Amino acid sequence: MSPLLVDPESELDPRRSEPRRFAALIVITAAVALALGVMLRQPSMMGANDISRWCTVWSLLERGSYIIDECPWLVDTQDKVYRVSKSENAGPEPVKHYYSSKPALLSTLIAGLLYPARQLTGIPLDRVVLQEREERWVQKVDESAPGKVKGVLEKPKDPVKWPAHVFYFKAVLLLLNILPFCVFMILYSRVLDRYAGNDWAWFFSLVAAALGTYLLPFTQTLNNHTVAAFSAFFALYHFLRIWDEGKLSGWRFAAVGFCAAFTEVNELPALSFLGLIAGLLLLRYPRQTLLCLVPAALVPIAASVAAQLAAVGELKLVYTEFGTESYLWEGSPWKTPQQLDSLNLPWFDPQEAARRGIAGESHGLYLFHMTLGHHGFWSLSPIFFFSLVGLGRLLRRVGEPMAAVAWMTTVLTIVLLAFYTWNPLARNYGGSTQGLRWFFWLIPFWLLVLPKGVETGQYRGWVRWLSLLALSVSVISAGYALRNPWTHPWILDALEHLGFYCLPR
Repeated sequence: MSPLLVDPESELDPRRSEPRRFAALIVITAAVALALGVMLRQPSMMGANDISRWCTVWSLLERGSYIIDECPWLVDTQDKVYRVSKSENAGPEPVKHYYSSKPALLSTLIAGLLYPARQLTGIPLDRVVLQEREERWVQKVDESAPGKVKGVLEKPKDPVKWPAHVFYFKAVLLLLNILPFCVFMILYSRVLDRYAGNDWAWFFSLVAAALGTYLLPFTQTLNNHTVAAFSAFFALYHFLRIWDEGKLSGWRFAAVGFCAAFTEVNELPALSFLGLIAGLLLLRYPRQTLLCLVPAALVPIAASVAAQLAAVGELKLVYTEFGTESYLWEGSPWKTPQQLDSLNLPWFDPQEAARRGIAGESHGLYLFHMTLGHHGFWSLSPIFFFSLVGLGRLLRRVGEPMAAVAWMTTVLTIVLLAFYTWNPLARNYGGSTQGLRWFFWLIPFWLLVLPKGVETGQYRGWVRWLSLLALSVSVISAGYALRNPWTHPWILDALEHLGFYCLPR
């Protein structure tokens, strides 16, 4: 396996006692099995977000093009644009086509993964096998005797449908989400061996990472957020081995560069993360950074640029055209957007609200809901309140192990809060989604500083009870999302049902 996933120099910390070893095996196995079971049970295509990417995968494999005009699932996603592509239209009279509004790299990589299987089997991704149903007894109202029912032997009209894409797409989700989740849990347990101050911090943090964040429910659906989160963690893991433990192998620097850059190509604001982690290593280890980290970081960046140019013939990301004719074609659902999927709802944009003369959500209120409100990073996952405590303790101690990650966590969190509060193109809480999905790639950062925040629970009962309460609410949030992560979180549903907050429908 790749050294990005399995650390050849890593060995279990001697402080991992037998109870810890057994607990790690049980918790990690249970969490990964739960993620796998949910992924296998749920539909492969769950909402507009993932269907948009699957359409590109289908088109690349079945048509050899990024144009998704003929995709059988085109009508099931609103995350598409109708535009001229400079790469597909070289003639004097350009023709418009439908394209996914998602960046092209992830879909291109998936198509590459599936290409051998598609060629070997010869089975199109959109093939559906129909199975006729057998006759069965059904109950119907007896019209000759009101108030009674009668049994009728009949054959159901509609056959059973077995779509072939399930076998392709489930394999992709296994490789992109379930396997990285497993490796993430294994490596996080090793981080706890080195940085958790006592048994309470070790056990609590491991269970919190396994069941208490939105990474678990989102492993069942194709999305860029879990991919970015796991990539960020792998970069941080090798950064810690370099920064705090002096493991200076060249491949570690390459792993940091590749994983941090892969985080960035999946979450554009993570460019700040790539800059920070590369800058820190450049200051302390300039030779290894320039010779190993920088070239490795250029690989995913170059791949992203190449995919973008191949898709639409220009570097400008398609989703930045929101609000233009690329989105507002005839019959576009964006002309009459509903709920949080709209970026034009006036109360989410103070300037638009002022122009219309209505009361809208101020920047302060929007920031509140991103942090402590209905999509709050801390209100939905209150385990991270204890991460705040850990952050404070680490920032006060110069040279403390994990201090560099604490500073990065602080800076990146402030950057993201500012970016999404004042960016007019991102004022919809991430759309119809469980949790603040644009912050998911920061979850590993907050998990890394969590042990320092809960370690006093080893000898203070009130800390244990508060941390268990926070863990309970966090697991409830994750459990509420398991049925479909592309729905609203429980706090928003509760506010609506109680009449305190209402979305147009």
